[in-house]
Amino acid sequence: MKQYVALITGASGGIGSAIATTLAEEGYKVALHYGSSKEKAEKLKDTLIGKGFDAWTVQGDLTKKSDVTSVVEKTLDHFSHIDVLVNNAGALNDAPIDEMSDEAFDQVMAINVKGPWQLIKAVVPHMKAKAYGRIVNISSGVGSFGAANKSNYGASKGAINTLTKSLCKELGPFGITVNAVEPGMINTPMTDYIDDKDKAAYISRIPRGKQARPEDVAHAVKCFASDAASMISGQIIGVNGGLR
Repeated sequence: MKQYVALITGASGGIGSAIATTLAEEGYKVALHYGSSKEKAEKLKDTLIGKGFDAWTVQGDLTKKSDVTSVVEKTLDHFSHIDVLVNNAGALNDAPIDEMSDEAFDQVMAINVKGPWQLIKAVVPHMKAKAYGRIVNISSGVGSFGAANKSNYGASKGAINTLTKSLCKELGPFGITVNAVEPGMINTPMTDYIDDKDKAAYISRIPRGKQARPEDVAHAVKCFASDAASMISGQIIGVNGGLR
């Protein structure tokens, strides 16, 4: 395989680190983006380098255009190209709609929608120049099916799904595919706020009878990122054990 470079946002988190590890094991050079979790990102980088993989960290606040530009430029300076972009960084700020603040809505939309949009906008010219690119957006089942007290999160992931569908049509002629992965409830720190009773009720509805792992999401991303997936674009794949 060619030495492709993958930029993974939110790489210090549970799903992000699994994606980065899986792609590194597949032979990709990985740029590990983080927002504030420098220690976790550096630990992941050191672990991957210790296994003989090519890993590097880059920091940036994805709600700021200047930081997005910097993340892309620094990655290009370090690796010289970006072949795969995985928009994984995300935020939750749940509340009933009549109790949700404007700030909570704006924060989630800024991180979950505008951040990926700006990253894609910054990366696409480089992908177009090579007539090759793989963009994988991490969405959520909430984006397609909704959930109570998640109007901001659901709206943001619904927007990501539509962005994926629109950009696959726009970028396909340039050799760039755009797909999305919709995880169900994954056992990561981001879902620690859900109590055991609610988790058990959720798992009881899954035909596979168990909760998906971050590695399961990573394998879906690996498929979309591969050379072999050149004719797979505009797809939104659920990783939820058949729940929906």
